[in-house]
Amino acid sequence: MIRWPLRLRIRRLVADDAALWRDLRLEALANHPEAHGATHDDWAGRPLTDFAESLGAGCILGAFKGDALVGSMALDASDSRGEITAVYVRADQRNKGIARRLFKVLRREARGSGIQCLSLTVAETNLPALRFYESVGFHPTGQPSRALARDGRLLNLLTMTMAL
Repeated sequence: MIRWPLRLRIRRLVADDAALWRDLRLEALANHPEAHGATHDDWAGRPLTDFAESLGAGCILGAFKGDALVGSMALDASDSRGEITAVYVRADQRNKGIARRLFKVLRREARGSGIQCLSLTVAETNLPALRFYESVGFHPTGQPSRALARDGRLLNLLTMTMAL
């Protein structure tokens, strides 16, 4: 019997996805605290309704293989600008083009919403993320800022932007 790999589906997460979103978000915050503004402790004790509400408040995309949520990317919009947040792909699913597919859909959503410029913030030590963002057209703007403290150390953060 031949087993075909599960197809990747990208779609907007909805309130019914709250349990899947909570699990993925907490995994991201636990495994890579340096990559996120929030911490695992900030979110771990929150009720499922908080996660459901966050899904209704903005555009959070999910990457699914079968019924499993394996990646996410969010768009926070304000007028003609959008900020990309909550980027995460499970470790066993990395280097398979999932982030690129998420970004392609997010960029389409942003353009459809009238967004003209996207931005994001990334730790300058997160080389895989930096390479990815540059490969899809982001450019660093300005000098790194020391704005995120983790485990008693300050991380240099880069802001990157791209015009749509």
